[in-house]
Amino acid sequence: MLTSRQKLILKAIIEAYVRDAQPVGSKALTQMPYLQFSSATLRYDMAQLEELGYLEKTHTSSGRVPSEKGYRYYVEHLVTRDEDVMDSFPLIDEVFIKHSIAKEQAIQEAIALLSNLTNYTTLAIGPSASQSTIQKIDFIPISETDAVILIVTNQGHVQHQNITIPEGMKIHDLKEVIKTLDDLLRGRLIEEASEILKASFAKNEIKSFMDYQNQLIQSFVNAFQKFAEENFYLSGVTNVFDQPEFHNVRHIKNFVEMLDRRELVKLIGEKEGLSIRFGSDLKLIPMENCTVISVPYRVSEQEHGTIAVLGPTRMDYSKVIPLVEYIASNLGKLYKK
Repeated sequence: MLTSRQKLILKAIIEAYVRDAQPVGSKALTQMPYLQFSSATLRYDMAQLEELGYLEKTHTSSGRVPSEKGYRYYVEHLVTRDEDVMDSFPLIDEVFIKHSIAKEQAIQEAIALLSNLTNYTTLAIGPSASQSTIQKIDFIPISETDAVILIVTNQGHVQHQNITIPEGMKIHDLKEVIKTLDDLLRGRLIEEASEILKASFAKNEIKSFMDYQNQLIQSFVNAFQKFAEENFYLSGVTNVFDQPEFHNVRHIKNFVEMLDRRELVKLIGEKEGLSIRFGSDLKLIPMENCTVISVPYRVSEQEHGTIAVLGPTRMDYSKVIPLVEYIASNLGKLYKK
């Protein structure tokens, strides 16, 4: 159990280290107005905090730096939300007002703005459309040999699939095939659509185009598989490289490879409300000096997404947390429109 003074000291050291990335000594603490204690008292408490595992001593300085345990205690008990962050809320509001219909564009711009405001890497997982129902299937010819199939769901998701029109087939005939498929699949769940298409009934519906049906059905199956995948958005990948923790070339390489594999998708949004996960929670070597802050947003009982910020453990939590929470709340409202 930490004393009130030890909590003040731990909070002061973490916030100074977040700001300057330099080990903090007792002399620096004596200059803080809310730590009017003697150097001897501060040194004693710092030694106690180190012994308890909340602080670590570096080899190159007499000052201390926070340990993961210290950061964890800070975010659970000591962090306060920076009220100055509210000055950025109108910028966020503007993104959602401008893209009140184009949901994907709103997500992309929102996480790009979040990345700029925090200078960290940001990501979002949009709600999966697998539980949505098909509202419309349409066909748009773009040339004599190429066309686009559009699939629209009741949640406003749109997926397109390019197809090649076989030689000798008339556009009118192909439109009739698409209309037949629209009648067959309208109102069906996305996750059911592939199986329905593969069933013999679907094949019988377009048996007059037997030579072309396999390619056409596969095009639809590909489109529905894309729907079933979670929408993944990423911004500011290189932002974290400005942080001293990422000056090691090996760390940079591992970090980029991890994002390319999208392993973070497995690590965020596993619980309701704010989640802060540290290196030991993440169990990924490139993440040993990183933290992921994530907040889920709910669209419906079946659909939900997550917005997250990835940065060094030495992250400005008081600024990042309210920004992530505010954007997540707006994303939930956006999908309910």
